[in-house]
Amino acid sequence: MEEFDVIIVGASFAGLAVASKLQGNTLIIDRKEIGTNVTSACGTIVKFLESIGCESSILQTFGTAALHTENKEHHLPLADEFCTIDYWKFCNEYFKQSNAEFRKENVIGMKNGLIKTDKSIYKAKFYADCSGWSAVLANSIVKDFVDKDKLSIAIETEIPYEDNLLRFFIDDKIVENGAGWLFPAGANSRFGVGSYGKNPKINKCLKDFVESYGLKVGSVHGNCIPYGLREPVIDNIFLAGDSVGNVLPLTAEGIRPAIRAGTFCGDIINKVLKSQIKLSEGVQKYMQFSFKNKKYYDYLARLQRRMLNPSNSRINFMFKLLSINPVASFALRKYESI
Repeated sequence: MEEFDVIIVGASFAGLAVASKLQGNTLIIDRKEIGTNVTSACGTIVKFLESIGCESSILQTFGTAALHTENKEHHLPLADEFCTIDYWKFCNEYFKQSNAEFRKENVIGMKNGLIKTDKSIYKAKFYADCSGWSAVLANSIVKDFVDKDKLSIAIETEIPYEDNLLRFFIDDKIVENGAGWLFPAGANSRFGVGSYGKNPKINKCLKDFVESYGLKVGSVHGNCIPYGLREPVIDNIFLAGDSVGNVLPLTAEGIRPAIRAGTFCGDIINKVLKSQIKLSEGVQKYMQFSFKNKKYYDYLARLQRRMLNPSNSRINFMFKLLSINPVASFALRKYESI
């Protein structure tokens, strides 16, 4: 049995962010090679990407988004430049910022303070559960840690198609109780659909959406998306990213929240390891950080519930309001601060 200072489960946005702040003997475990398990539309704000030194992964940038309803198209001026990224390049560039070791193994769960994988058993002083919505470590020691009634679902395909606008679709003809999107990424575009609840027709929704552009669906990837914050610390396990609910309800944006939580989490663990702060103080600080924006998460969750079967006229009114520059700037800057 090998021992480490910190073991991180999950090598995506949150896990790599945690690793970037650690100086001890660190192991990252994931069932897929770094940068190969795409479950995100991979879009974020340019200046945020620059702040973590991963701007080389940018594929395309945008200053405007198109908001589509059943019968209209509204243009939303973005407060800050947005971009789509190359997930493989991003992950591998971010991984280089850490001194962590990576191993491709499937984590089965945790018992008696030990991690069991399909290949070995490991022990660490601290663990970071960045395993996604399933929270494989936390869910193996806390019964019903994952509330499956608070999961959205989204799927996406990336195929050859060029465009110069980000596009979002609130249209029951595309997907009921959810949204569609088109994220251009250079020579390709990412077509996706998401539902705020269970949707047995989600695959057909994607197929019909893509075919409405005269195209065919390519390989499909998808994921469950949690909404609602979860407990951020269980014993010596710190959670970050989807595992703790670091996904903004309504928009399902998870990259920025996951990386912010991951970097803060990694910094806290590093300080505890170096005896700069006590574990109890570190836990308290991380819990305060995790819940500081809870009221905004709750507000977005209420808006998400209102998006279930919304009237087309209401959506058009909201999108028309957001297309006004001062309104858009205020709303987006407030949103980006969460």
